[in-house]
Amino acid sequence: MTAFAEACLLAFVLAATLGAGALVVRAAGLLLREHWVEPLAPIFTAAGRLMPLLLLLALPVLLFAGALYPWAGGPRAVPVLSASGAILLLWALLGWWLARPSSTRRAAGAALLLVVLTAAIGFEEWALSRDAAWVGSLNGIAMLVGGAGAFLGLAVLLHGCPEDPEARTGLERGLLTLGVFALWFLFVPYVTVWAADLPPEAAWYLRRQEGVWRWMKLGVILPALIGAILLSAMPQWRPWRMRLVCSLLLLQHVTLVLWTVRPDARLAPGAAHGAPNLLADAIVIGLAALALLLLARRAARSGTEAV
Repeated sequence: MTAFAEACLLAFVLAATLGAGALVVRAAGLLLREHWVEPLAPIFTAAGRLMPLLLLLALPVLLFAGALYPWAGGPRAVPVLSASGAILLLWALLGWWLARPSSTRRAAGAALLLVVLTAAIGFEEWALSRDAAWVGSLNGIAMLVGGAGAFLGLAVLLHGCPEDPEARTGLERGLLTLGVFALWFLFVPYVTVWAADLPPEAAWYLRRQEGVWRWMKLGVILPALIGAILLSAMPQWRPWRMRLVCSLLLLQHVTLVLWTVRPDARLAPGAAHGAPNLLADAIVIGLAALALLLLARRAARSGTEAV
């Protein structure tokens, strides 16, 4: 049961980062009047309409909270779980709001601000709070930015590269910007922890320097992210290069979520009753991804017919 609980947590955090990232990209595109948003609008509309499903994905995490989080049995549980429900409900409303054809720049700006603020709180609690000594930093924002880049990359892989030169150039800038920000938000907290000599946060990083986690960062996360940035430095990419950049951004984010969430499984109350299992991870995430993909295609089709 511990393996299933850990798999549900991993699936939820991954879906939440991608969903919140979709809201960020959609809101920023509307706010800045970026032309490349329009070809991808059906995918972002579908993502917005599917945001309520995060509440369903959160139910197993709520059910197994006692096995996942050390604070679940204490007085902190009620405010954290209440805030989590409010955040997911807000994202569902913002997804519907941004999916409307009549969305304005003012609405997009307000939505962007709300998503950033709530994601900073939510991801700290969902992904990082299993370490009781952790006090919070920019890591929650890093997960949001990574999710934005990963979802934009996924949208391009599903839709294809824009044919309009202006839209393609804008999309190139967007992917490059998100890649650079993702690297910056990974680098700054790490340097801050070591420069300020913060033992609790240093212990968090030290757990991720052990065994496979060290090589996951050095062999997958950083090379994929740096490779995406270097490949996106030249203007007017060929389609193969854009697909490669999008794939690298998606790969590094999925790996980063695993690298962020899973090393703290040993601190969970359920660690005494079992360990995470890659097979359980693959089954739960695969089924969730398949269901979301089918529902997203249906939502995109219905949105196109409505227009």
